[in-house]
Amino acid sequence: MSALLLPLGVGLELIALAGQWPQLSWFAAAALAGYFTIHFRRLLPYPRILGLLTVGMLLAVAVLGQGDQALWGRLASSGAYYASFLGALGLMQLLAKRLPHLRELHKALLAGPAIWLYPRYVLTSGSIGSILNFGMMSLLCGTLDQHLRQYSLSNEQRREGLRAVLVTTLRGFALVPLVAPTSVTIAMITREMPQLSWATMVPYGLLAALLLLMVGWRRETRGLLQLRENIGDSSRAAGMGALLMGSLLGLTAIGVLAWLTVLTPSQAAMILIPVGIACYLLWCERSPRRVLSEISDNLITMHNEMFIFGCAALMGGALGAIAPLEELALWLAQEPKYNMLLAVGSLFGIILLAMAGVAPIVSLSLLVGLLAELARLGVPIMTPALGLMCGFSIAMIFSPFGPSTLILARYTGENPLRVAFVWNGRFVISALPLLLLLLFIVHWLQS
Repeated sequence: MSALLLPLGVGLELIALAGQWPQLSWFAAAALAGYFTIHFRRLLPYPRILGLLTVGMLLAVAVLGQGDQALWGRLASSGAYYASFLGALGLMQLLAKRLPHLRELHKALLAGPAIWLYPRYVLTSGSIGSILNFGMMSLLCGTLDQHLRQYSLSNEQRREGLRAVLVTTLRGFALVPLVAPTSVTIAMITREMPQLSWATMVPYGLLAALLLLMVGWRRETRGLLQLRENIGDSSRAAGMGALLMGSLLGLTAIGVLAWLTVLTPSQAAMILIPVGIACYLLWCERSPRRVLSEISDNLITMHNEMFIFGCAALMGGALGAIAPLEELALWLAQEPKYNMLLAVGSLFGIILLAMAGVAPIVSLSLLVGLLAELARLGVPIMTPALGLMCGFSIAMIFSPFGPSTLILARYTGENPLRVAFVWNGRFVISALPLLLLLLFIVHWLQS
């Protein structure tokens, strides 16, 4: 019965979000905390360590007297929201198992001229990820695994094919923080610094995204082309028209809900996707108990990623409450040269901390708070904000502890360290000098 606490917590948070009842997030947080407390030993070592550090940080906030009732309410809401965010969108896996047309998506993406294989995959995963976020990873990973099982591939061919497609998918997903108005980076930056809108940031984000696209194009095209040759299936993908129509209807529903309510597109997707999938499963199974069991089992497979995301939100809020951001901002505002140093520090700081196990959202929360203080002091912050966006983007593919890397590791059976550093090492080393050059150019233009 304790396993039901996980879908209960996610369900309560979705109701709280839909009804704009923040008090209900307390109960969602309690249900999720109860599940993770009972099943703490089932988590991987890294989430367990992160959980202990999070508890220690929350105790420090309490002992130092830095937390009032409003802060604890925000922390509970943030923890429940980000854990539920990942779990709700991850239910796309259930749809991938039941709709054969979704498996044909990879056949369509692997067709056509070889030169367009890599950008087609990157742009598809990025565009889907801008709405579904981590649900996109679950969707494309789940459908790819089922698609490859249709063909008589050797273990080596299947492993290399998975690597080529999933690395490309991950790099497309990493473009979301740079260009999508629904991304957590742009959402946090524009919320804390209203003078920076998505429209003012997106030209620079598009340049960074183009640089990242160019870096991986040549290298990964070979792997995608080899997979297509190994499969040897030249037939047309079936059901793409129906899939496109269904996707457009789903995106339209998400857009309409976001337009009619105070919800963002990501929040609208977070609500509509679980509701739509639950209704579809009920129509197929005709058994609420079986549907609840299937949803619960799916959430349990993602409990490590959900726990990491929830802890990251708590740590970010706790650090923001005790860190001396105002004093640091006053020191940085004294010299204009510190602005460029802060941009470079933001880029490398998020990446290095992510490699060491600090979730990027924790670093992002702290640095956004610092930039907000600098903005209030009249310091230009476009360059550091771009550094944050680029750093978060790279950290998504270069951290062995991030949810996206863990999702790929779970599907491929590879070690997360190998997914992050071996699969993406050369890409990151090649991309960082170009991103640094972009930061220097933007700083020069803003000076």
